[in-house]
Amino acid sequence: MLGLKVSVVAGFLAFLPVPAWAQTVVKVGGYEFPPYVESGKDDMVGAIVAGLNKLQGDYRFEFIPVSARRRYADLAENRFDVMFFESPQWGWQGQAGATFTKVFMTGGENYVAQAQAGRGQEYFDDLAGKSLVGILGYHYGFAGYEGDPKKLEQKFDIKLVGGHRSSIELVLAGRRDVAVVTDAYLRRYLKDNPQAVARLLVSTHPDQVYEHRVLVRRGGPIGLETMQTLMDRLRNQGLFATLAE
Repeated sequence: MLGLKVSVVAGFLAFLPVPAWAQTVVKVGGYEFPPYVESGKDDMVGAIVAGLNKLQGDYRFEFIPVSARRRYADLAENRFDVMFFESPQWGWQGQAGATFTKVFMTGGENYVAQAQAGRGQEYFDDLAGKSLVGILGYHYGFAGYEGDPKKLEQKFDIKLVGGHRSSIELVLAGRRDVAVVTDAYLRRYLKDNPQAVARLLVSTHPDQVYEHRVLVRRGGPIGLETMQTLMDRLRNQGLFATLAE
């Protein structure tokens, strides 16, 4: 009888929520990267953080805003533990503290220019001699994924701004020839601004294809294998397919 009572109590305790003080905090770094990370909106990283916290009780994931340019130093200073929507080729080569999960989502970036009579896809074949606009701290395929603003400006006629909307509007205003824009953001922008559809020429060939992974800090509170297991569980629940839609 005693053994039965112990089993019943143990079974009951297994269903009790893990108190917050008993959970290991995992700091999730993120910089402005619409629509993946977007301050003031229901973004994708917020959905993943909520999904992970609902999925298990051993860890409590908390979002920490960082800047795109400072994220390397922030990792070295242990300011964050994981970062979603990252790629090893975005300046992480040689960063000993950075490890990566498998790809969990794909996307990409496209060129956009003003639509003009006689202008077709060949306009994007050669960017030499064209004025460009991109985002400060981002890495672009046409530049060999160089992220240093000074090097980019020395090699290209490029203006670096703070957001995709500004990039698109500079092109629409005729102040820049070509912008490089995340495809997911561009789709949303054109949906919200249907009058811009006829005014923009969008490349059919991407500047780069995203292979989004989770960056996991080596020596942090959560290991790479554990993070991969949690991401696999979220995938099996259909979260990433829902976000992609």
